[in-house]
Amino acid sequence: MSLLGGNDLKEQQKINELELKINREKQKLDKKLTRQKILLGAFLVETLEKDSVDGLKEYTADNLLDFLTRQGDKDLMSEVIYNLKKQKNSLD
Repeated sequence: MSLLGGNDLKEQQKINELELKINREKQKLDKKLTRQKILLGAFLVETLEKDSVDGLKEYTADNLLDFLTRQGDKDLMSEVIYNLKKQKNSLD
C-alpha cells in the first residue's frame, strides 16, 4: 500500500462513473435533438405536399441545394428538388 495516493483508485472510479453519466446524458440530448429534427422535417414535408404556405415550394426548390454542403446530401435531395421544380413549372 502506498503512503501517497491511497485513494487514487476510488477517485478514478468516481471519475469514470461521472464520465459515463455525462455520456449517457449527451446521448439522451442527441436523441432528443434528432427527434425534434425529424418531427420538424415531417411537418415541413406535409406543408410542402399540401402547398399550404404560398411560395414555400419555390423557396425550397430554389434554396435547398445551396443549404446542403455534402455532395451525398445534395445527391440524396436532388429528386426532391426536381419534383418541387416540376410541380412549380406545372402550375405556371
